[in-house]
Amino acid sequence: MGGSCAIAWVVAGLCLVPVLAHAEGEPSVSLESLVEAARRNHPTLAKGPLLSESLELTKAELNRAYWPQLTLAGRATWQSAVTGIDIPIPGVGVAAPSKDQYRATLDLQQNLWDGGVTAEQKQLAQARSGVEREKVELDWQQVRHRILQLYFAGVVQQDLEAQGERLQRYLGVVVEKAQVSLKSGIVTERDVLLAQAKQLEARQAMVEATAQLAGARRSLEELTGAAIPRAAVLAAPASSCAPPEAHTPASALHRPELSLLDAQARVLDAQEQLDTAADLPRLGAFATAGYARPGLNMLDDRFQPYFIGGVQLSVPLTYLYAGTWQNGREQLTVQRSLVAREREAVVKRIDLELQAQATELERLDAVIALDDELISLRERARKQTDLQLQLGTASMTELLDDLTREDQARTRQAVHRAQRELACRQIEWIKGDS
Repeated sequence: MGGSCAIAWVVAGLCLVPVLAHAEGEPSVSLESLVEAARRNHPTLAKGPLLSESLELTKAELNRAYWPQLTLAGRATWQSAVTGIDIPIPGVGVAAPSKDQYRATLDLQQNLWDGGVTAEQKQLAQARSGVEREKVELDWQQVRHRILQLYFAGVVQQDLEAQGERLQRYLGVVVEKAQVSLKSGIVTERDVLLAQAKQLEARQAMVEATAQLAGARRSLEELTGAAIPRAAVLAAPASSCAPPEAHTPASALHRPELSLLDAQARVLDAQEQLDTAADLPRLGAFATAGYARPGLNMLDDRFQPYFIGGVQLSVPLTYLYAGTWQNGREQLTVQRSLVAREREAVVKRIDLELQAQATELERLDAVIALDDELISLRERARKQTDLQLQLGTASMTELLDDLTREDQARTRQAVHRAQRELACRQIEWIKGDS
């Protein structure tokens, strides 16, 4: 009986060890530090500088519309008839020009005002670049969400690993005590075997948790580009978040999906301004220097240099009768409606996600409170079995069963606490605040 008493008290000590405790001084890794590392190293965000460079190159190309446009041209022709003067003029002879004619010209076109087309093209390019930037942010948001999920999956496995290690360590002491008591005839061989089996179960659970934790760490390292020290603890401080309000207004949301839709709306605005500018008058200057036979004087059949210069005004009129203006406006109206409907759908989806998380948070709060009560009851029941074991009215099997149930209750509490912290971070992620 003395050996059984010693075993019971050793096992009882296990249940007093906090599940989530870690050794003081251990290095820790926070979720924020991993997110920051991913921001520096993940290829998704490397697109940002490239988009800026591409936009600047596009603007530089569009600015060339203001440069003088030079064209060098040459032409040699033969024609079946030429202009001639058939009226006889006394004392004056006018020779007909040759039927083969030659011309070399250098033409210059200078855009003075294009109705604002170039400026609006740059605005459109900037708006489209904004869309691409928001797509990058949307991809980055998915990366962050994946980091969030992997991190808290690791936190759960980390706690299970720590708990399994403690359980295995204490059960090792139980087995040693039982083997000593077996020699004294105090316990049976079956009691020793049961304790050894329980120790193996604890080791098995710890091995599984260790493998799952290692997998989560490897995935986090690949996503973030940061090396996580083997001895580092994934820190998960308790959160005090509250369930979100029902029907969160769109103004309180900062999701990249909404920013992307806003950017798409700006593209439509820029396209409308460009379409308007395309129908405005254009003013330009031109100059032509040439060397030809004949030159500007068609009656002088010699090679001569010449020059022509001036300004020109062009007014587009096709839109007045082709219906392009009205059709373009109708298309933009339809596209704006599509963007507005998509925005409503996204806001509705986000609101449903928030309500689901609010329900989950309330459930976890209630479950964690019950976890505390359940652990207290399991602990009291185990102590009663411990006392009965000392009195010889209970067996090792019953004590190990009670220990298993108490261990399971503490495991569920650890999982529920990690799930609550994850739910809080999920709410921040869904609202776009993290």
